Amino acid sequence: MKKATPLIFILIAFLSIAVYSVFAIFSENREYGRLSLEHYLLTPVDLSQISEHCEDAPRFIYSSADGTKPTIVHLHCSLEKNKIDEYLLRSTYMQISVGHFKKDSTEIEFEKDTNSKVTTVSAYEYL
Repeated sequence: MKKATPLIFILIAFLSIAVYSVFAIFSENREYGRLSLEHYLLTPVDLSQISEHCEDAPRFIYSSADGTKPTIVHLHCSLEKNKIDEYLLRSTYMQISVGHFKKDSTEIEFEKDTNSKVTTVSAYEYL
């Protein structure tokens, strides 16, 4: 019975993580930080890489796809515009307009404040 106890604990932990992951993936809206399970499950790789350049703690808001609406993930933090531009162009994104980039079925847009700092980066993933 003593050998079964750690196995049962591992099984319960694995099942809990699996249920939580399914709940996170299928929920309509989620808000989370960089050090969370949702970050690894829901955040596009490019948006995660961009968040490493944040000058403050990044916050993410995930909105699931519905019909023709794409999956949307917003990154809220303060960033330098030229760092985002450099990263996206290096990652083979094509610039559509100022603050709007596209690669395959993913689009990334960003908004600036009055001090020319980027405050919100949005990733749209079309299915």
